[in-house]
Order: sequence, then structure tokens, then C-alpha cells
Amino acid sequence: MDWPEVTELRDITITPLLGPSSKGSLALAADPPSPALQHFRYGSQESALKIQPLDTDSTPPAIVVEDPIIYGGLLFRHFGHALTESIHRLWPRYALKELHRAKVAFNLVNNTKIMPYVTEALNLHGLSKSDVFPITEPVLFKRLFVGQQARTLAGPTTIPRYRTMLDRDHSRRLPPPAGERRLYVSRLHHHHTGSYYGESFVEHALVEEGFDVVHPENHSLTDFVIMLRNSRMAVFAEGSAIHALELCGSHVPEVAVISRRPVSMQRFSPLLFDICDRWMISEQLRTTAGMALDVKKHSGLLELPAVMRDLRDFADLSSDFDQRRAEMVRAVEDDVERHIADPRNERTDDYEARADELRRTARKMVSLEGRRAA
Repeated sequence: MDWPEVTELRDITITPLLGPSSKGSLALAADPPSPALQHFRYGSQESALKIQPLDTDSTPPAIVVEDPIIYGGLLFRHFGHALTESIHRLWPRYALKELHRAKVAFNLVNNTKIMPYVTEALNLHGLSKSDVFPITEPVLFKRLFVGQQARTLAGPTTIPRYRTMLDRDHSRRLPPPAGERRLYVSRLHHHHTGSYYGESFVEHALVEEGFDVVHPENHSLTDFVIMLRNSRMAVFAEGSAIHALELCGSHVPEVAVISRRPVSMQRFSPLLFDICDRWMISEQLRTTAGMALDVKKHSGLLELPAVMRDLRDFADLSSDFDQRRAEMVRAVEDDVERHIADPRNERTDDYEARADELRRTARKMVSLEGRRAA
């Protein structure tokens, strides 16, 4: 690998994130306030993390770290953000010999705990949980090494051949990939947080074509990565599980994504372009609707026949799904009813009225599909 330069910051004090932190509200104080600590997303040149000067009248930090340490950036709790925003500053451990066993310091977003899947992602990089240094109070780092973000959320990969970095470690830690399976990565059990109606039909249809259905929430992250590396094709219901591909090294299957939100192409195409030799995003979304009060958790109403044509072309499927529109309609209706009955939805006084509106919206979209087909 032709690694870029790693910035070494000497005698720098860094605070925890300031105030109530969230994905959209991030700031810390540092002395000196180095731009190397900035955090980028979406290909923007404007940092999502504000670096403020440290109040020089404040009490000197009680913690002083003498050993060389890597700055890992922001540590998120959310699965997708953790994988796409919290692991891409670990590469100095591979780039510089003196950092091969260095610990990694993180700023915790909203005082997050280190989730099991984060521990697994770090393990796949050769780190243990004890190698993580959480910044929970102001810390003076005598030698802090900061690498640029090798990959950014919905933005570019900045280091050529970055996807090969884990190959050597994976060859020692993981079974050799066979590359034979075809997977459908499902969100059917997650309609309360967003999927798409009619997914039950897609699951069934792909099983008929020899695909294995995987519900990622039922597997450890490591096992899911092994499954992906052992597959020649993976079809995803669009969601955070796609980011597990970032841990597969060079053994990434062909990938198709079924869009369920308006931003699927913008969010995932930069990643898929870098890591996949062949990929496709099926954008057949008509609208979103659901029972969650947060509209970001609504599910997609898609033009399912068009989705199945996209999948047939990409995966060389044998069925003529245009002849199965009645099954698709029933699947949409069944998925809507399953979602309405889901006890994980927050019940409100107008719940039944909102449920009827969801049914009407779904029927309208299915009816429009039928008229277009005619």
C-alpha cells in the first residue's frame, strides 16, 4: 500500500465532545485546535465536527498519555454510522511500524458505550476492546497520530486500494472465502424502523431462485462478514447492513440494493463504486409511509414489478415476474397489515385513523402500478 502521510501532533490536549452530542451536533475543544481532527461527510470540504480553542484558564488535564496513540475520531453507537464513520482512521496501525500495537483514542458521540459490533469491527482490524482509549475528560497526548479519513460517509474513499488493507489479517483470522452463495439481506422484521412493502414477495421469489435469506440481526457481525465473503452475489434491502461490506477486504460479492428511501443512490453509490466490481441500485420508490411518528422510519412503497425486472437483469433470474402481479399486490397488503399490527409501533389516540390512511396510500400506489402495466 502507498500510504499517505500520518500527522503527528505533539503535546495536544483534547476534550470530550462538548454539550449534548448527536450525529448532527458535534464539537470539541483542543489546544492547539488542529484541523487534522476535523471530520468530513458527503464529499463536503466543511467539517461536521467543530474544533474550538480550549479555554486556557481551565484546569490542566489530569490525564497525560506518554505513549504514541492513534486518534480514531468519532465513535458512534448506531451500527451504520459506527462502520462508516468510526473505523476509517485505524489505518496508521498498518502504515507505521511503531504504531502496530498502539491504542486508539475516540471521542464518544453522546457518551456511547462500545457496542458488541464495534468490538467485532475492531477485532477484525487486530484491536481488542482494551486497545480503545475513550476520551471522557480532557487528555494531554504527548504524541497523537492522526490519519485522514480513508473513507467518508456517502463520500469518497481517499486512499487507493484501501479495500485490500484487511486481506492479510483476514487470511489468518477468517476461513477462506468460497464465493458460491447468493444472499438476500432482509429487513422484513424491521418495518418498525423502515423497509419496503412487498418484501415478503421478494424474499419468497429469490428463495425460489436459489438465494439464501439472511436477517443480519440474528448473526454476529463477524459471521455476517464471513457470509458476505463466501457469496458471489448479495441483494440488500437498503439499510445499514450494507456497511458490513466495508469489513470484507477484497472479497466483496456483486451487490444489488433495493432502494427504500429517496437518497439511496447518493448515500451508497460512492461506497459501492469503490469496493464492488459489479453493483446496481434499483430505484423504483414511489413514496414512503408507515406507522412511526418519525417519518424517517417509514417504509417504501415501490413499483415492485420494476424492482423484479431490475433483479432479473442483474442476477440473471429465470422467472417472468410480470405474470405474478397479483402475488405482489397480496404481499404489499400483507406487509402493511403486519406492520400495523407490530407491537413495537408507538400507539397513539389516532393510531387506527393513521392505519387506515396507510392502507389507502398502499392501495393507491398498487392501483397506479396496475394502470401503468395496463
